[in-house]
Amino acid sequence: MISDLFDSINSLNLKIDEIEKEIQIQAEKIITEYKKYSTRLRENETYFLSGIQYGVPLKSYLITVKGVEVLGEEVIDIDEFIKEVINFANNPKRKIEVLKDLVTHLQKFQEITTTKNE
Repeated sequence: MISDLFDSINSLNLKIDEIEKEIQIQAEKIITEYKKYSTRLRENETYFLSGIQYGVPLKSYLITVKGVEVLGEEVIDIDEFIKEVINFANNPKRKIEVLKDLVTHLQKFQEITTTKNE
């Protein structure tokens, strides 16, 4: 009986590991797309990432041609920013919610940059 419980818990742990790996794969795909569309921005253009949390306190983040600008701080590389945003979410369910938020923004960002360049 107890060994069955251990087996079940180990199985759950393996599933969480698989989900974490899939989160990383999806994050890399998202990073690639953000980088692609950020290169379409002009020097003075930005895209505002609302509702995305990189740390405490909540700050404003702007995607620029150079990366992600944190108002009053240095520009952060898109790779680093997205990885940190996902790491800030401390459990797989929250990380998946963050991925969804990033993709929602990505869709709007893509629409803006595609429309602008037509």
